[in-house]
Amino acid sequence: MRKVAAIFLQCILLFNIAGYRAWFYYAERNADIKMEASLDNNEYNEADLVTLRVPLNMPYQIDNARFERVNGEFSFEGKIYKYVKRRVSNGTLVLLCLPDVQKMHLRKAKTEYGNYANDISSSSNKNTGRSDLQKNHSCSEYEAFLFRFSIPSILPANSRIMDNTQASLPESTIAAPAKPPQTLA
Repeated sequence: MRKVAAIFLQCILLFNIAGYRAWFYYAERNADIKMEASLDNNEYNEADLVTLRVPLNMPYQIDNARFERVNGEFSFEGKIYKYVKRRVSNGTLVLLCLPDVQKMHLRKAKTEYGNYANDISSSSNKNTGRSDLQKNHSCSEYEAFLFRFSIPSILPANSRIMDNTQASLPESTIAAPAKPPQTLA
């Protein structure tokens, strides 16, 4: 019975360390495949498309009258968008994108599970703007520590090797060497 419990607890530990990331990666990959298939079959609402215009500074760019299907994604302000169609018109790249709601939910769930599994509370940090380390130890963002130390003398007090008690460092700049000597003719 102890072995079974130990194996079960180790499985839970391994899942919390890396297993949930692998599971969420697999779920996101499946969501991407389903989304790409629905985009290829034109199974989306045209009203949900977001238009993105990017000026192109490329000479001899060929304008397209029709949109062409394109794959890809980008993230903007925490939202994930999938490319649906593109075309080049009057020196401007016009992209039609669709928000990927399912992938956004998966990423949010992954973040929340990771915070929960690692005992990171995001609600307490949002309210005060300070981390738990700063709350408990009152650390600021940067603290300059001044280290003062002294080197005790190894020599007996009555020995007189050096009369100077203060020694200065040599200059840090080195004079440039003179011109090379002329060759003897």
